[in-house]
Parts: sequence; C-alpha cells; structure tokens
Amino acid sequence: MSDTPQAVREPESFLRSLLGSNDMPELARTVVQHLQSMGCRSVRLAWNIELGQDTAEQSCPPGPIDPAFAALLPRVRHGTGSVEQDSHEGDCIEGACRLTGDGHPWAILFYRREREALASPARQAEWKETLDLLATRVESLLQTERLRLDVERLARAERLQRALFAISDCASSDRDTADVLKELHQIVGGLMYAKNFFIVRYTTGPETIQVVYFADTLDTHERDPNEVIDASRFSNSLTLAMLRHGLPLHGPGDELRKQLRIERVEFVGPRSEDWLGVPMIENGQVRGGAVVQSYDPAIRYSYDDQALLAYLAQNILTTLSRREATKEMERRVEERTLALREEVAERQRSERLQAALFRIAEVANTGETMETFYAAIHGIVGELLDARNFFIGLLDESGEELAFPFAVDERHARFESRNLAHGLSEYVLRTGRPLRADRARLQEMMATGEAQSIGATSENWLGVPLMIEGKTIGLITVQRYTRDYQYTARDEELLNFVSFHIANALERRRANESLHIANLQLEHASQTDPLTGLHNRRYLTAQIPVDLAFYDREQERSGDHEQALVFAVVDIDHFKRINDSFGHKTGDRALQVFADVLRSLVKTGDYIVRWGGEEFLLVFRPMHRKDVAALGERIRRRVEQHGFDTGEELRLPMTCSIGLAEYPLFRDSPFELGWEQTIELADAALYWVKNNGRNGWAALRPTADCDRAGLLQSLQSGTQSLIENRELKIVSSLDKKAVA
Repeated sequence: MSDTPQAVREPESFLRSLLGSNDMPELARTVVQHLQSMGCRSVRLAWNIELGQDTAEQSCPPGPIDPAFAALLPRVRHGTGSVEQDSHEGDCIEGACRLTGDGHPWAILFYRREREALASPARQAEWKETLDLLATRVESLLQTERLRLDVERLARAERLQRALFAISDCASSDRDTADVLKELHQIVGGLMYAKNFFIVRYTTGPETIQVVYFADTLDTHERDPNEVIDASRFSNSLTLAMLRHGLPLHGPGDELRKQLRIERVEFVGPRSEDWLGVPMIENGQVRGGAVVQSYDPAIRYSYDDQALLAYLAQNILTTLSRREATKEMERRVEERTLALREEVAERQRSERLQAALFRIAEVANTGETMETFYAAIHGIVGELLDARNFFIGLLDESGEELAFPFAVDERHARFESRNLAHGLSEYVLRTGRPLRADRARLQEMMATGEAQSIGATSENWLGVPLMIEGKTIGLITVQRYTRDYQYTARDEELLNFVSFHIANALERRRANESLHIANLQLEHASQTDPLTGLHNRRYLTAQIPVDLAFYDREQERSGDHEQALVFAVVDIDHFKRINDSFGHKTGDRALQVFADVLRSLVKTGDYIVRWGGEEFLLVFRPMHRKDVAALGERIRRRVEQHGFDTGEELRLPMTCSIGLAEYPLFRDSPFELGWEQTIELADAALYWVKNNGRNGWAALRPTADCDRAGLLQSLQSGTQSLIENRELKIVSSLDKKAVA
C-alpha cells in the first residue's frame, strides 16, 4: 500500500471498476487485481447464493480453497464477520472478511498481507474504504445473482408444471397407449436430452421385463411393447441391474459395467457415452424404470437431470398405473354389468348404473381439482336419485373435526366445519353404516338420544359412510325437506354402492360385490311377479313417483302440454273359461304367454306390472296425446293375432280389453289427479269395454263441461255419472265416434 496522492485517487478508479462489473466472477477478478496492487497476496473471493448452504459454491481464482482459509470460513461465516491471525507461511498475517450480512447469500474475502501493511492511519482508512465499497457492490451483485437464479428456477418449475399437466392429460386420455407413451417421450424430451429413451415395466415374481416404449437413434431393433420377457435375457444389461438395485444409475456405459462387473454383449445395444436410468417405485416395490442415454461425448447428464427424470418417471408410472387400472376397472364393470343384465329385468336402471360407474371411474382418474371432482360426483349421484340437497363431509387427520368441502342445499348457503358433535352425520361416522330415516325415524332418534338435530330438519335423510381400508373418513348425504319424495332401500343401496367406488380401493370393492349383488337380487325378487317375471305393484309404488317427478320437470322445462304419460290396464277376455275348461296350470301358462306378448309391445323406458289376476298395467313414457288411440289399437291387434296353444293340440283365440288414461288428464293443469286416480280412470275405461263387447280399447277424456274442482269427489262415486253428465267422454275402438 502507498501513501502517495495516487493512492487517494485509486478508490475512485476502483469504484468505477466495481460498478462496471456485471457479475460476481468479473467483480472477483477486479477485487483480486486491486488488492494485489495494494500489497496483498493469496487473495480469493468465495461466495454462495444458495439458501441454507455454508460451503463455497464459487470462488475466484478458480480451484480449491487453501486449507488455512477453509478453516477460517465457518468462524467468519457464523462469527464476528472478520478474522486475522498469524500465517503459517511466515512473517505475515492471513485474514478473512465477510462482505455481507449473516444471512444468505454470502461472500467472504480471503487474503494475506505484511504485518506492517496497515500501520499508518491512512492505510487503515484506505483498507476500510476499499472493504466498504466492495461490500456494497457484492451485496448488490449477490442479490442480482440470486434473483437471476430464482427466475431460472421459476422458469424450470413452470416447464416442469406444464409437463406434469401434460402427463396428467395423458393419464385421462382415451387415446391408445402407444400414442400416450409417444407423447410422454416428447414431454421428457422438452425438459432434457431424450432422443434415446425407453420405458420398461418390471415384476419380481416371476422376474420379467416388458419394454413398453422404446426410441433410439442407433438401435433400430424393434421391440414388441406387449411382449413380457424373462429377465434372464437381460442379465448383462444396465437396465436390469438398475431395477434390481432399485436406485438411480448414472455414468458412461462402460464405466458402469466395470463398477457393476457386468459383461457387455451386443444384445444390450450400442455403447453409450452417458447412461441415466431411474427406477419407478410404487408402494416400496420397483415396478419399472425410465432410461435416457447419449451417444455424443459432448452431451452429458447432470445430477439435476437425474432428479428431474426420477420425478418424471414416478408421474409416468402413475399415468401407466391409472390407465391400466381404468382398463381393469372398465373390464370388471363391464363383466358386472353383463351379470346384472342377466339377473335384473329392469334395463333402464342397469344402463344408468353402468353409465354412472364408468363416469365415476373416469372422474376419479382425471387431474381436475377436488371441487370439480366433487361437483362431478354430485352430478352422477343426481342422475341416479334425487340429490338436490347433497353434501360431502370429511374428517380431518385428527378425526375430531368434520369439514364439508362440497354442499348444495335449499336451506343452507354453506356448511361450516365443526367439531364432532352428536348429529346425524356423526351417527353415520360413528357406526360406519348407512342411515336412511324419515321424519318419524328422525324424531325417534332425537327422543332416544341416538342423534341430535343440527340445522334445518329433514323430512327424509340418507347418509352413507366413505370408507378406505376399513376406516371411515367421511360421508355422502342426500336429504329432502318436503314429503313428496321418500328415499327407498334401493336409493340407500345405490348411494352406498357409489360411495364405495369413490372412496375404496379395488380390493374392498371386490369384497363387497357379492353382498351388493345379493341385495339387488333380493330387491328385484321383492318387486317381481314370480309367475310372469313382470314387475308387481310394489315396484310400481316405488317407481311411479320418480317417473312422475321426472315428467313434471321435463314438462315444465319444455312447456309441451301435448305430451302425456299413458297408463293402459289390459284384461284377458274370458280368462275364467280357460281355467274352468283346461285347469289352472293351463291358465298360468296362458298368463305367461300373454305377458310375453305384452313385452313385445314396450320399449326402453316403458314397463309392465301384473296388476292382479288376469289384469296387467302398462306404463308408457311420454307420447303425443293424438297417438294414444293408435297405441290402444296396436295392443289389441297384437294380442288378437297371437292366440294361445293349450298344449292339447288346440289353439284358442286370445283377445283382450284395454282401458287407457293419460297423465295429466288436463293439458293445462297437471296436478288435479294423481297417478292412482289416473289408473282408476283407465280401469273404468276397461270395464266399459268389457261391458260393451270386449276385444277393444277405450279412453276417458274430460269435456268442456267437466267440473275440475269436484272431479276427485265424483270419481269416488264412479265414472258412469260423469259420462251421463257429459263431464267425461269415451273414445273407443268399439265406437269410432266420441261417445258423450
């Protein structure tokens, strides 16, 4: 150091040099040169912009730090910030000075100087000024470097996030697996060098390898992605070694073989300059692996590439597992649906259930948000039963608080989270069983202390638990605040079944499948006539409110009052003669034949109920009112054309009488008559046909003189007076004109 005037001007030049430095390496070179001109030697600037690291990430001049300086680093880094001591090199001082605060990033200056270098006040002032200027510029550049690093990492994170979104889209895609794997390859190639890339699946019992995807610039040997190969054929491959160890493997191919003592054979492909493979692990087991390799000496993989590939490989495994699980689920659902079709006569319900199961399987494997997932589940449940008031409740990890991540309700804007109390939801969670309760059952539970009322009181409440591996984690609930709809045992079974598909693993679902099918069979048997296989009145009582509610909603939506549900009561003419002449066994066979004829008349959505004896009720989904007459004639002709073979070489003619009624009876007001009264009208029309010659059809329709207000009371006295008073008219095949 010098006491000349030139030394006074030097800080100004040094300051310009500092300000002109654009990054830390350039600044370090300036500092080393300046301090050497001040008489210092062994000058080194070390720094680190990473958070939470105490080792020097970079230094200038390049190369390892002198051990004496390295020993000073932790003292300066976490101590007073400045240390000087006698040097082991002789009559000089060695020191270290922290140029930043004690946080992150940090920079430390190392130096050696003569003992008398700072003897004078002028030199001390010059030294302090130099360090102050340096510290100010270092602080600024380190923050800039840190911001640049953060920006680069953010950009990498965004690319990775886009890649993960793309992988998630692949998982839910309905494209062929080959196309999906090709897109996954492109995704990996967008993040690292991956022109040579392959994916394998791996099993240990027996040990097999399946090369599900392979792309290589030099190895043109074709691989069958469906071929499962005995692992012994890969005994000399790095891939099998990586899979068996269950750890990433990285390095030049030949060096890796030397380390692992694996002999090279041509079967394993060309020599790679750099080889990187990572295992794909699921539940602690190696299920496969992903490999990239380079044949170009200039292209090498880094530790960051290894970490990135390992992360991507796990997401690729998730994608493959999801697709395989979806295919397996679709296969099993299809098998189960076929079984249901054979055992359950109601085609429409089985089709709705099949569609719901496929949709649940689909939404469960998509990458949508949980809110979207819950909304989709609500939509699916709403297609199967009334779910206008619906919520999902989930326990927190402690099991002490109940949250409601999704709720749609007519009486509550939202459901607040709460500590477990003694409500109906807690009853389901506590018992782990579904609860279906009407108002009477709810009042009984309140009176006995089984549960307490929380929120608005329901007229009908149905909740089922969500179970995972035998543990209750929450519940799904639907409820009604009016008495016009009652949840049935079938609704309970259906919602419970849906909850299993949402919350349970495949193993638990298989275990409950036999019980679910048995319940369906029992329910079906309770609603089926054993002689004809048709529905019975119990089925109608459960089904017709659903149909009417659906019809009312559709009519309100469309405003089309010319569409009407049609009830047809059909009676076999002179059936008693068959029983009396040929016996009840022949009569039973006649009923079965007649039921088969009626089956040929209905379409999907229509259904037949054995109403009693030789009477049958057909319910037809909405049709135009002008088509009702054609419907009655079609039924009459089909029966008349069929006949009946008694089994005694005698074929008897078969005719029937048909009574028709439309719901609603009045076009502009659907609520005067319920479905029971509508069937009574059809029954009255039937008896009119039987009293006027049989083998025909008739329908009762209101006239302009009909007293709507008194119609219900008048019906209780019979329809004849209504016909005589010209309040009802008869439209019939026995009289082509409308009979007043």
